[in-house]
Order: sequence, then C-alpha cells, then structure tokens
Amino acid sequence: MKATYIVHGFVQGVGYRAYVKGIAEKLNIGGMVMNQEDGSVLIIVDGEETILKQFEEGINISIKYGTQVHDIEKQYEADENNDADIDFSTFQIVK
Repeated sequence: MKATYIVHGFVQGVGYRAYVKGIAEKLNIGGMVMNQEDGSVLIIVDGEETILKQFEEGINISIKYGTQVHDIEKQYEADENNDADIDFSTFQIVK
C-alpha cells in the first residue's frame, strides 16, 4: 500500500528528514522524504497497512527545542503518476 504524507509544523532544519529515514529503515519500508517550499515535509512510502500505522505513529513527534509536528495530511494509494520516479526498494532523503 502506498501512502503520501504532508507534515506541517517546525520540521525543516531540525533533522526531521533523517529521523523519518531512520523510522522507515527500522520498519523496512521504502520511499522518500523531502522538504517543500512552503515549509512542510513530503513523505511517500510503500508498505503493509499495519507497518504504515506504526510509521505514522513514529513520524508524529514533538520534541522540546526541536521538531514540532502540528499536523499530518495523509492519503493512501498515492497517484501512480506522482511517484513514478521513486525507488521503493530503499528509503531516500531527497534534497
């Protein structure tokens, strides 16, 4: 199952993308994470539904003096046209 997340909050410049990559690798799911111009972070992943629920719990963090996730928009079964260039065999940070 593919899922797209747009994470809003104080999530750029605080190591959030590396944190997300660590969670994805721990759960053995592939995809990508990247900063967006509006200050949010885009995440596209592919994994089993139960694993994606664990992933969602992991990425929804708030650390004093660091990452502050305020809202996560999610969409399951992402449009295939949007993720045609993503290698789901690994998880990558896109710059």
